[in-house]
Amino acid sequence: MKVLFLDIDGVVNKRDNFDRSKGMGPYPIDSYCAFLVGRITLSTGCKVVLSSSWRNHPEGVQNVSQRVVELLDKTGNEGKYRGDEVQAWLDRHPEVTKYAILDDDMDFYVYQAPNYFKTRFEDGLTDEIANAVIEHLNA
Repeated sequence: MKVLFLDIDGVVNKRDNFDRSKGMGPYPIDSYCAFLVGRITLSTGCKVVLSSSWRNHPEGVQNVSQRVVELLDKTGNEGKYRGDEVQAWLDRHPEVTKYAILDDDMDFYVYQAPNYFKTRFEDGLTDEIANAVIEHLNA
């Protein structure tokens, strides 16, 4: 099984739509970035695990499930770094054969680097990054 660990802020919620006063509610989503996540899942057959802090808020999880992609699961709150949470989830799921991490933060370990795709809060998920994730998961 292929898995995509998905952060939200800085990936599908970028700077120009982060301002909650724009009428997007407390969990804004950029529709084009969400489309790119969908393209990744359709092109690779991967399942999505929510690694964002939104996983701790039922409304945030629901918003992602409804407006971005159906979720397989969410990471727990193990460890000090997001890399710990990803590794703990992988340890519980030995059926995972390939994974990718989409995140704008760098709190991951060196050994996770080949699976890590960094976005920027200013841009969110771009075509170039989405294509790199698709290539990685399909390799």
